[in-house]
Amino acid sequence: MQRTYIAIDLKSFYASVECVARGLDPLKAKLVVADATRTDKTVCLAVSPALKAMGVGGRDRLFQVLKKVPRGSFIIAPPRMQKYIEVSSAIFAIYARYIAPEDIHVYSIDEAFLDVTSYLNTYEMSAHQLARTIVKDVLGHTGITATVGIGENLYLAKVAMDIVAKHLPGDSDGVRIAELDEFSYREKLWTHTPLTDFWRIGHGYAKRLSDLGIHNMGELARYSLTGYEKLYRVFGVNAELLIDHAWGYEPTTISDIKHYHAKNHCLCSGQVLHRAYSKTEAYTIITEMADSLALELTEKHLLTDQIILDIGAQLHDSHLHGSQLHESHLHGSHLHDSQLHGSFNLSDFTSSSAEIIYALQKLLNRLAPADLQIRKLSLAANHLIKDSENIDKPLHQLDLFTDTEKTEQQTEQNLRLQQATLAIQKRYGKNALLKGTNFRPGATTIERNSQIGGHRA
Repeated sequence: MQRTYIAIDLKSFYASVECVARGLDPLKAKLVVADATRTDKTVCLAVSPALKAMGVGGRDRLFQVLKKVPRGSFIIAPPRMQKYIEVSSAIFAIYARYIAPEDIHVYSIDEAFLDVTSYLNTYEMSAHQLARTIVKDVLGHTGITATVGIGENLYLAKVAMDIVAKHLPGDSDGVRIAELDEFSYREKLWTHTPLTDFWRIGHGYAKRLSDLGIHNMGELARYSLTGYEKLYRVFGVNAELLIDHAWGYEPTTISDIKHYHAKNHCLCSGQVLHRAYSKTEAYTIITEMADSLALELTEKHLLTDQIILDIGAQLHDSHLHGSQLHESHLHGSHLHDSQLHGSFNLSDFTSSSAEIIYALQKLLNRLAPADLQIRKLSLAANHLIKDSENIDKPLHQLDLFTDTEKTEQQTEQNLRLQQATLAIQKRYGKNALLKGTNFRPGATTIERNSQIGGHRA
């Protein structure tokens, strides 16, 4: 059965929310969403269409915006993540008036896919008419307009929205709607460049395709007829996805997405630091992050036996070997951007903050030279299981120097402490109970507890 999907992208969502809140027209107002307290180097989270028309990029830093548009001629709105979540939830409720939740896939805070196959006869509408009805309803209730793609699979709906619709003139409300089927996709987009405009093709994939002499989807489709084995050697199992998309195929449905369960699970957290941190200062950050990760594991009744640490940093020339490097020049010193990665296998499954902190400190000490300038830290708890699962405990060699009973008591005490901390924070807020670590110079937990997704709540 041929299906029909609608992809909806709320136009410059964060910026539109801020414009509406100020009684401004989101299509005409000059506004960026950015936290100016983080200096002019902060990345703009959203840019209004009027500023984009003046050459401002969607991910420009604030100082780049100020080079293109005089300060004072546009509004710098601080981000309000809780507000955006509330508006997004209200818009989802509007979608749900027309389409059952099981036929809606929320792709991000400002994008959603709707499987409207079984609704077109009910409403006696075409997909185009139903899409317009829904986005006009959203506009009427929230003041936010949208771009829409319609396709016979999720991929075609997505690229119709991302590429075709965004190059169409909007109606009086700024609404753009584009439709694609497999044949019109090949006609309109097989020669489209750059490849990075297409869903799931980043600069790395585009470079590898270019090395094969492939610069557009038409060339990829033709190459797949005889060179599919080479594609699999270069891209592995992802070659199947690339080949399908080159021809306009996508077998995955919203039902498939909702019934998918990953075989391996992990919990991840990360933060981009406001300045370069020394290795000593980074110990404070990873201790805080380990505490937060342990609390999340405890709250979700999960255990882990592997901790992973990724460090985004800058190295001097003397440390070039053994890292993934990208050259840069900062403040007259010859530095190199580096990504450092390591993992630590725990002796048993645990959610203990003490054990996680120990693992991360060992990793940081092993990975980072003393003069490392750290800009980003990411950590993950891998191989997760439920704390109720019956697993075979690993065998441990007893020795004369380890009090096993005392260790088990300390682990149990640590768990009860984490459970008590969660109960207090749930009732009184995350900053109601803090550790001395959180008051060290450079600590970030107190500030981050008042944020959502690393931005102001």
